[in-house]
Amino acid sequence: MTKIDLKGLPHNKLEDFFLTRGEKKFRAKQLLTWLYHKFETDFENMTDLPTPLRAKLTEDCYVSRLEIADKQKSHDGAVKYLFKLEDGETVESVLIPDKPRLTVCLSTQVGCSLGCKFCATGQMGFIRNLKASEIVNQLEGIKLDQGETNNVTNVVLMGMGEPLLNTENVLDAIDNFNSELGYEIGARKITISTVGIPKEIEKLAALGLKERLAISLNAPSQKLRDDIMPGVKKFPIKSLIKPIEKYAESSARWVTLEYIMLKGVNDSLSHASELIEFTKDLPVKVNLIQYNPVEGIKYESSELRDLYLFQAYLLENGITTTIRKSKGQDIAAACGQLRTEKIKATGTQSHGEKSKQ
Repeated sequence: MTKIDLKGLPHNKLEDFFLTRGEKKFRAKQLLTWLYHKFETDFENMTDLPTPLRAKLTEDCYVSRLEIADKQKSHDGAVKYLFKLEDGETVESVLIPDKPRLTVCLSTQVGCSLGCKFCATGQMGFIRNLKASEIVNQLEGIKLDQGETNNVTNVVLMGMGEPLLNTENVLDAIDNFNSELGYEIGARKITISTVGIPKEIEKLAALGLKERLAISLNAPSQKLRDDIMPGVKKFPIKSLIKPIEKYAESSARWVTLEYIMLKGVNDSLSHASELIEFTKDLPVKVNLIQYNPVEGIKYESSELRDLYLFQAYLLENGITTTIRKSKGQDIAAACGQLRTEKIKATGTQSHGEKSKQ
């Protein structure tokens, strides 16, 4: 019989788990305290659970934890982790220090199906969704490796994959990040980054989610967006308008439009003018991102002069606009640079090799 992994299940699902086994639902609260406040994986050490229950859990269930296959530290303090999953696949996560914040960037899929031409992950193709436990365990693995239990202040789901093509597992993971029985990270400090999948954004709005939402727009026109982000053709730019409005209203937060600046592609003032036309009546702010080079990909980062002119033009036209410079570029840990790598039979990393295509 396949054992059940209890890591990653949110409070309500754990209550159901215990109720269907004839146990009181308060056992869920006890278990969550052991998992997320004491980082315990052995049921026998969970001493406030009855001995027969501990024995039954040991027989039928387990608590997963990810293996760190490799770790690299950037000169700017960012740390990239390569995690090995139970089936041998790998994902990357990044720890980003930026006082007073300490942010973790987590992956939600192995690979990605959207094929954005400027993104390393997009060149891998899609392998599979991550389970909620695998999303949660990236954060736990980083916390345990850093030797601190409560130091992470922010979580961004901006790593490998598209979160809203794995919505249920992402929501279960967020429940554990946010819950007082989990990692107690407030909703305003958790960001979901998506290319913009209208029906899924509306679902989040209907659920009353309060987390921050960021949409990777990257182009002001349908034609250009289709060219550099071929996997989003079925999600037209105009179809994002109502979902953005709904989410902003339900969450009482503006939505962020992420815009990666690509030299000679989307960084002219005419592009800025088109972007102003799209955003002028929307509850959004724009985050301009310097492109981080990826080996084998033709795109280059915009000149700083063009970046600041683009920002100034948006600001002059009433669009709140910030510039974000990603950390960890020297270890391929910056925005758009994550990709998995094969793990040799010895368990060591083979640098530069992509996971299966």
